Amino acid sequence: MQMLTDVQWAKFEAAIAAVKLHRARPRKEDRRTIEAIIWRLDNGAKWRSIPAELGDRHHAYLRFRRWEVTGVWDKIMAHVVAEGEPKLAFACIDGTVARAHQKAAGARPSKPTR
Repeated sequence: MQMLTDVQWAKFEAAIAAVKLHRARPRKEDRRTIEAIIWRLDNGAKWRSIPAELGDRHHAYLRFRRWEVTGVWDKIMAHVVAEGEPKLAFACIDGTVARAHQKAAGARPSKPTR
């Protein structure tokens, strides 16, 4: 299972190299781990739902969390945007639910109480 094309991965790999991670541990299977993170974010699934062919789910979570805490994701995104990507509009999806009063939803009026 491959989430990124070779061209996309080359751009992402360049962004990772540009971030210059200080005192970083040697990373193994960068592409599989990043694709596992992308799969999880794209599907909105739980970490334990990551398919086995994308590698160790715990390792993907640890990388995601470590990079989130240290701000690596923000630096990668800043580099990608500085390079002229992405060529798409940013979109936000609001997951809140706005509830209306039952009478606003077309409920029948109740009988007046005496």
